[in-house]
Amino acid sequence: MPNAFRSIGLIARATAAMGNQLFQADDLNNNQFIFLMRIVETPGITQAELATQLHVDPSTCLRAVRKLIATQYVTRGTDAHDKKRRPLLATAKGQAIYPALEDYEQQILSVGTQGLSTGETALLEELLAKVAHNVRDYQNQH
Repeated sequence: MPNAFRSIGLIARATAAMGNQLFQADDLNNNQFIFLMRIVETPGITQAELATQLHVDPSTCLRAVRKLIATQYVTRGTDAHDKKRRPLLATAKGQAIYPALEDYEQQILSVGTQGLSTGETALLEELLAKVAHNVRDYQNQH
């Protein structure tokens, strides 16, 4: 079983490294492409919500968001009803690169599930969701 967790770690590190290399020319380094994808997919998400969704600490999220703002991929808005809420929105530049990010994600999924049947792919997704849920619960308790 330890090999399964090592495999999960390898997949995460390899896909992040390839994504960082692929999008480096677009000034998306240090996994910023992952943050940008979630912001595009969830318009108006707050920084705290983004950190929770990606399971990163708030300071890591802050650094990534600041860099995305500095490179003009994201803007931080204001909420008309709640002045403390600062929603994040993708700029036209962020929206424009999203299809390439999505293509990369689909390519990695295709490569990673190559040779698996539809049933095996569904089972893998179900089992990984359970493992992620268990780890999140454990993390929240400690």
